[in-house]
Amino acid sequence: MKDLEWELLEEGLKEEDIVKIRGVSKGDVHSHCGLGMRFFTFNEWAGGNVKKPSMRINGLPGLDNYIFNNLVQYITNKEGWAFLIEETLKEAIKDGVKVLETSIDCHTLLDFTESSEFFGTILSIGNHYLKDIDFRPELGMAKDITNENLDKLLIPCIDSGVFKSIDLYGDETKEDFERYKDYYKYAKSKGLKLKVHAGEFHDHHNVQKAIEILEVDEIQHGIGAVSSEYVMDLIKERKIRLNICPSSNFVLGAVKDMTKHPAKKLFDKGIPLTINTDDLLVFNSGVSEEYLYVYKQGLFSVDELNEIRKNSLL
Repeated sequence: MKDLEWELLEEGLKEEDIVKIRGVSKGDVHSHCGLGMRFFTFNEWAGGNVKKPSMRINGLPGLDNYIFNNLVQYITNKEGWAFLIEETLKEAIKDGVKVLETSIDCHTLLDFTESSEFFGTILSIGNHYLKDIDFRPELGMAKDITNENLDKLLIPCIDSGVFKSIDLYGDETKEDFERYKDYYKYAKSKGLKLKVHAGEFHDHHNVQKAIEILEVDEIQHGIGAVSSEYVMDLIKERKIRLNICPSSNFVLGAVKDMTKHPAKKLFDKGIPLTINTDDLLVFNSGVSEEYLYVYKQGLFSVDELNEIRKNSLL
């Protein structure tokens, strides 16, 4: 039997009414906090002269080029980070997001005088919006992190008790997952959920290595798994959730034709999926817009999107 939210989602999708879709509870579990607000919000805060992102970007190198040449110069202190974290929550709340897992890179700690101040800022913002959203801070780690900072930054963040999950991201050609294995084991022992970016631009081999070495609970993207029945079966057997970002995949060129997005085959295989924003500032599409986008492309039906929506609230 359809519940009220299911019916509202159906109405919103069929009527292409984004307001109704925003009225339905959903999760965003693949988001990067420094880029979790609309471009106009960031641009206004930064003084109004930020270059807008292109509609098509050349993969991760192009994305990094945009971020490091146009955005990071404005994010230089604790006040800036507090603004970005809060705006990410406010934007998610406006979109009807009830569960938000958004990553905050461990290097952010360097912009605070004391680690306690960093952790306190995150907790304070989360507590302020506690009635509106289940904010689950995620510990982010780029693959170019130095060995020194793995111990200096990552370990204190894991020990803080603030973060509910950990995520590794960066150049997929760097497959030295063994380097992070002990840190992932330690994070697991402290109760953190384990995530990793894999299979966004590369095939099932990248996904398989990440799963077998890091023993993750979830994969950010993971669409490359579609090239192997064995890896899809492995994901299903281990009940690994794939947190997919359709607009991101298209804009960055990981998927050329949205009507043939691998998410459909993965879903039909019985693999649990979610649909997410990735970087709202860059891709300009909230979760509600993503639902409508894939529905209009004929990728998922209303009932399938409702199942995906419920997966995101776990």
